[in-house]
Amino acid sequence: MRLINANTLRFEEFFEKPLPPYLILSHTWGEDEVTFRDMQQPHLHLGKSGYAKITQTCRLARSKAIDYVWIDTCCIDKTSSAELTESINSMFQWYQRAVVCVVHLADMESGVDFGTGVQFSRWITRGWTLQELIAPKRVEFYDSKWKLCGQKPRDSDVLSAATKIPEDLLLGNHRSSEYSVAQRLSWASSRTTTRVEDEAYCLFGILEVNMPLIYGEGKMAFRRLQEELIKRSNDITIFAWQPTREEVQEGHCGVLAASPQAFALCEHVCVWRPSTSHNPQFVLTNRGIQLQDIFFHRMPLKSDQPAGANESLKREYVFMVGFLSRGSGAYLGIQLRKIGESLFLRKSRPLKMISGTENKSLLKTDIATCHFVTDTRPLDNDTLLAFRKRCTEVSIPEWSMKHTIPSGYWDDQDMIQFHLPTYLVGAFLLEGDVGGKRTRFTVLYRREGEDQVRIYILETAKHTAATAYIFRRRAPGDMLHWEDLGLDHPQVLEASNQTQVVIDRRQFTVTASLPSKALDFFGRTKIGRSLQLEVVENRPKGDQGAKGRELVPYGQGRTNRRHRSTDESFPRIANTSLPRSRPGFQSIPL
Repeated sequence: MRLINANTLRFEEFFEKPLPPYLILSHTWGEDEVTFRDMQQPHLHLGKSGYAKITQTCRLARSKAIDYVWIDTCCIDKTSSAELTESINSMFQWYQRAVVCVVHLADMESGVDFGTGVQFSRWITRGWTLQELIAPKRVEFYDSKWKLCGQKPRDSDVLSAATKIPEDLLLGNHRSSEYSVAQRLSWASSRTTTRVEDEAYCLFGILEVNMPLIYGEGKMAFRRLQEELIKRSNDITIFAWQPTREEVQEGHCGVLAASPQAFALCEHVCVWRPSTSHNPQFVLTNRGIQLQDIFFHRMPLKSDQPAGANESLKREYVFMVGFLSRGSGAYLGIQLRKIGESLFLRKSRPLKMISGTENKSLLKTDIATCHFVTDTRPLDNDTLLAFRKRCTEVSIPEWSMKHTIPSGYWDDQDMIQFHLPTYLVGAFLLEGDVGGKRTRFTVLYRREGEDQVRIYILETAKHTAATAYIFRRRAPGDMLHWEDLGLDHPQVLEASNQTQVVIDRRQFTVTASLPSKALDFFGRTKIGRSLQLEVVENRPKGDQGAKGRELVPYGQGRTNRRHRSTDESFPRIANTSLPRSRPGFQSIPL
């Protein structure tokens, strides 16, 4: 560390030796500051207006019996990138170790009330002065005439009101690390810096982060800062920011904020931990931010949103990111859109506030590991549609979805299964009313190359062991391979896309199919498949003595009164002459 001797006004270096007591200056830079190189040549710095700032600081140090001072304008050789990097990464500690920090409010006239003067001073709007206020234990404020006008901790209430920094932190009762990442970033949200990169670099000490400087990287500096925080901390409030107007217009955004301004409304956002054992894990990968061991929910869509077929089964994805410590005490979440296998985009909408009552209704997803996209620049609508290539929609009136695998490929919002690799089996557990009784069916499908798909339907009650095997698998990623299923439950290999069900001595045929369908995503039409279930009751039609028997669609003809309302809810089936015996199995072309 390079210090100025307050008596001789010459530099002394203390790289290996213990640091002596020193006074440190906090100020806003002017146009005629004295640099390190200027101090080497007296004929250069004596004529600069910034030199008066150095002499006044040394005078104050001598009046306090302090022999050394540190001033950022001249104590750092900014022509050396190595020294500049070391200084910025160490600056918070340097202010923390100072005996006293002297703040020069150059634009505050003498006699002005301190609370009013500091609130309108340029000093309080600058990014670097944030750590210069928080780090030192003792801070003295001087007006433009170098007269004492305020102090910390004595005037901590005034400073807290002007800066939105908690008074307990300014009083020294808490450390900055005891506050959530979102809260700490909110303190910097209204501050500016001359260089864009300094929006991130001035926060190193407050966020307890060290990283190299790359001037010229622009907005990437703040992104690197967030990535470094994710490596070091599991504080999920780092995602609790509000999208900008530009991001709102695009409809989606990455999971990382563009600047500290996005955290302006996070003054009271605290870390949300549903239990003391909850310890979320973040990993930065080339797919985005991988999250494990997190509370990730599917919230039912509200009734005021556009309704559609089977709308009651649809969900919106909400990732819980924090808790409001004041006001309503609501939980906070960000809304997501699933775009691929365990891959999510953030919707560019404000934080979703969820009351304690609503929080109890949230449904935890079956996804063990998911990825949040960090960079959305290459993701236009055409790219997003490509993720829905040959997808399968499962939206059937009067049938409810109980479970699906692989869960990573399932999208609750659009009620679709993304295109599966040929080696995986997709499975849906559906429940519906057959003959007045709630009955469950397992529908399996697997692809044979890119152009063929086979579909199977099993009545769960007849295949309890196979159903349990299919839907209770939890290792890894809920993947199911056809070969494994065939080895453990060979009877499944004999199934087809039809099955017979007997309900109260009445026989029904349930048929599963995957016809083509035009699906709408992001305002564009995509050709995919739609899972359909047809229920037909096998019963005589017409004269009881007639030769042969015909199948009658369930819900047509005369029915028992107690089943009438249920029967009429099933769609009419045009073909009324299906054979009783199980037909030969055929591949369904895509």
